[in-house]
Amino acid sequence: MKGRLSRLKELGLVKASELEVPASAAGSAGGCGASIRKPRASPRVERGHFLPGWERAAPHVYTRTVETGLSLGEECGDIFDKSRFANQRMRRKRGEDFAVPTEIPYGRLSFFDFETTGLSGGTGTIAFLAAIGFFEANSFFIRQVFIDDFPGEAGFLDFTVQLLAQRPEIVTYNGAAFDLPLLRTRCVMNGLAVPEFGHIDLLHNTRRLWRKTLGSCSLQALESAVLGEGREDDVPGFLIPRLWLDYSASCPNPAEESLAAMERIAAHNVLDVRSLARLFLRIDGIIAEPERRWAEEKVYVRHLALELMAAGRSREAFSILEAAGSDGDQGALRLLARLYRREDNLEAYERVVESMDEGSLEGCVEKAKLYEHGKKNPWLALGHTQRAIEILMSGVEGAGSDHAGGSRLELLEALEMRRARLARKMEKILREG
Repeated sequence: MKGRLSRLKELGLVKASELEVPASAAGSAGGCGASIRKPRASPRVERGHFLPGWERAAPHVYTRTVETGLSLGEECGDIFDKSRFANQRMRRKRGEDFAVPTEIPYGRLSFFDFETTGLSGGTGTIAFLAAIGFFEANSFFIRQVFIDDFPGEAGFLDFTVQLLAQRPEIVTYNGAAFDLPLLRTRCVMNGLAVPEFGHIDLLHNTRRLWRKTLGSCSLQALESAVLGEGREDDVPGFLIPRLWLDYSASCPNPAEESLAAMERIAAHNVLDVRSLARLFLRIDGIIAEPERRWAEEKVYVRHLALELMAAGRSREAFSILEAAGSDGDQGALRLLARLYRREDNLEAYERVVESMDEGSLEGCVEKAKLYEHGKKNPWLALGHTQRAIEILMSGVEGAGSDHAGGSRLELLEALEMRRARLARKMEKILREG
């Protein structure tokens, strides 16, 4: 308890004079059992202004609008198709119809991001800076809202919700798990109503398109790898909560370095939302024209193809898999063979499997299946099975980690069963021959 009170005092939230005095201490005060009256807490003093370019919107609440230089471009038009951002595969697994094309004007989009006092999203976390990006006359602007102290939270939230309601189709990055639940929680705690919004969370789209090819799907990693931008002198995200708490505790007379830190955080927030909008346009373009853009954008072609198949766009799915296969992507060929077989196109299935690399795990597994079941040649099937086991047991990094058959151990067990089965078939043929 003592440690928590010391922490609160450091943050300027509790003064020692405002704490209750234990009864034992009160009884011994002055040696006569005299009681000590608790003084009334003084209200938090408002500074009344913030950084240059910001206007006061309410007590402790400030706002500004930033023009970013980003524009839609002639190829975008005035509307986009929301179904391009749906998880079509998941809808199909749940037995739902694929998301039908839904045209929405770009002007109804709010690109939304919070900066907060923590990353847990619990009731002790509050947001102190919001950014809402929007397209107006094809140009992209960002409206920011800031509070300098806790008493301004209700006004901050109310102002933010009103801005979002003007363009109620919200785009976030991990907003389904963090930003929107936090917004609802803090509004409830402040007695504010939250309207229902449409929502697109780009984190899920980026994971499907790039996690297998790029690894990290953090927004800043995608800025560098996908958008071709880097950041210089950016404030580290883990420092942001501490910097704002220090600033808030020092108001109404913050130090110059504390004000400079707030300026850097505001700039960081602008970059996040601008990158969010650019990423949205990039994903929209990839899904709209997958055959033209999948290779140059370095997407994971198998996940993109499965999304297209689930959306009823099989021609495009087969096209990009054929193109990736011709470039030597054995995983793309494996998926292509499976899809042709599912459609009972055995001629195309055999063509694809025969074109696969005999030195790859995928190629050996698929050829073993083809020669065992399709061509009824257990000798060749056994040879490919044995080669697949050798590759899997070689310890080559990644061998079996991305195979449709499951984990490395499961695949090895399946191959061992196939080898035993083929050996029995060959013994039978030799006995009967």
